[in-house]
Amino acid sequence: MAMGYRWQEEENGVITLYLNERPVLSASAQAEENETGKRIDTRQAALIEANRENHSLTLTYENDAGLRLTEYLAAAETGAIAQCSLSKKDGTKVTTNRLTPLIAHGKGDEPYLWRDLGAKMLLVPYDNDMWMRYETAALRAGRKSYDVTVLMKEDTREGLLIGAIDFNIWKNAIACPGMDARILEARCGQGASDEGSHDYAPHGVIEGVEVFSSRFMIAYGPDWRDLLEQYADALAEERMPRMWDRGVPFGFNSYAGLAFTLNAENFRTSGDFVCNELAPRGFHNHGETYINLDGGWQRIPEEDRLRIKDDLHANGQKAGIYDAPFACFYPLDREIPLLPGHTFGEIVLRNEKGESLPRIDRAVPYDVTHPLWLEWTEKKARQFIDWGYDYLKIDFLSHGGMEGVHYDPATRTGRQALDYGYRVLERLYDERIIGKPFFISLSIAPLFPYGFGNARRFSCDAFGLSEDIEYVLNAQTYSWWTGGRLYQFNDPDHIVLQRSFCMLRDSTEGEARARYTSAVIAGSVMLLSEDYGRPEAKERTIKIAGNTAVNALARRGVVFRPVDAAGGSACAVYTAEIDGETYVALFCWKPGGETVNVDLRRAKLPCGTYEDLWSGKRITSTERFLSWTFEETDAILLKEQ
Repeated sequence: MAMGYRWQEEENGVITLYLNERPVLSASAQAEENETGKRIDTRQAALIEANRENHSLTLTYENDAGLRLTEYLAAAETGAIAQCSLSKKDGTKVTTNRLTPLIAHGKGDEPYLWRDLGAKMLLVPYDNDMWMRYETAALRAGRKSYDVTVLMKEDTREGLLIGAIDFNIWKNAIACPGMDARILEARCGQGASDEGSHDYAPHGVIEGVEVFSSRFMIAYGPDWRDLLEQYADALAEERMPRMWDRGVPFGFNSYAGLAFTLNAENFRTSGDFVCNELAPRGFHNHGETYINLDGGWQRIPEEDRLRIKDDLHANGQKAGIYDAPFACFYPLDREIPLLPGHTFGEIVLRNEKGESLPRIDRAVPYDVTHPLWLEWTEKKARQFIDWGYDYLKIDFLSHGGMEGVHYDPATRTGRQALDYGYRVLERLYDERIIGKPFFISLSIAPLFPYGFGNARRFSCDAFGLSEDIEYVLNAQTYSWWTGGRLYQFNDPDHIVLQRSFCMLRDSTEGEARARYTSAVIAGSVMLLSEDYGRPEAKERTIKIAGNTAVNALARRGVVFRPVDAAGGSACAVYTAEIDGETYVALFCWKPGGETVNVDLRRAKLPCGTYEDLWSGKRITSTERFLSWTFEETDAILLKEQ
């Protein structure tokens, strides 16, 4: 029996993907010419050429309108690839912003996943702005997931993944069309951009003799979690993440705790507290901590900022700063700092009428292809480096990928602009050029393109109450697989242990413990954020962030894996195997408490005795279950003994 995936052409413009001779899906393809509005569909067009070479299959179709659609199909042991292109019979240029290389459905009864009314579709948000969240939901006309999805059965974990591989031209989506919920369309262009990608202007149009869609990967298997990790591994072969060899950053970020009360005194106090009280308790990595300014740093006089930065360096600490290079929060008639005689209105993105785009999340997107934007961005980067900063938090990056009319006419789409903007930043902060390690953390940013930062925040702003813990864990449940693969670190946002500026009350100790644990299992950036002018905030932080055993685990930088999907919420149980040792994290975010039962077989955990790294308490499982009763919102972090 042949092993692995293979494509087989059928009649009537349909292709079938087989895995070990079992059909996984059948599919067709479709494209639309922008200028005439005419479409070509493989199911109504004539097959004029078919070529098979090794594991590749190329099929070309033609219709009466003179359009040609070519399917490029490849297969291997680990997955299959589908791509299409649009061209014209007469060889003249074609314009399009609608390519659908895969209109997929089940073939017969195998796998039954396609016909199961209980099957769920993973909905992946385009980015992490405006408190977007992940969700598994029943198939329904109009459902859309950006760039990647998994069709899954939550009880058995059986899954079918469809995910884009290319992100430098098109916005991509996998969606259920209006006529049938049991079809999944892999879309490039106008069918993938909408309010979910924050677009007001239509998706850009690409012109060429032959215009190609993104490539899409297809994989089927018994565990949807494995499929997402395999997908990320395949993407990492295409582009490695920006690497960082100094370990998980520990430290402080000013935003949640100090917000716009930030000044030289409370920022200095924060750095001293981390250095003198927390670092001796294991809150550090290689003896280093990062003390970072967030939004509003401009209100601290430059002389004071540089003096504090020098003091941090003298203490063996690092200093960080903040920028939003793709989003304009200023009045458009204001002069651009460092560019006298020029205003912000000159460099914002515009629509086809020449009007600036509306403010989205309070900001107008910049046109990153404008020469003045490039000049200003280069000057800011040189300033940050000359000032001696070591860490940059970059925010509101989604604005760089919004659709519009760009200064550079060769830049037709938002994804092209975003890819260009990222590459500018990558060059400006290249450690080989600036001569020192420099950490880049992407804050509000699309999931794709990937690999342009050392870290990417996997949620929107998260603070310290039960709802924040559940929200961060929602991202951990459905995007753990990006950590260490697409980005070296999934950033769980700054960690609030007492109270942020926007919280209506102080958090409880259990909420603080759960919030800290949610960051530890992300295997990522450990940045606190409090007002340490409050004695109770210092006391709470020392108690939670001063646990040497938990900090030692956080320094390992290992991403914990969810045991189960959880609809639109979050999994309560996460596991990790580290150097042959088993760890389990259990969470409760319900104020009234609950008992969390872990099915050891489903979680693939050994029965036996486990010790909580927080309390030192030990529990022994039964042959089948591990259980812990929470009285309120809280978390435990267990290590097998």
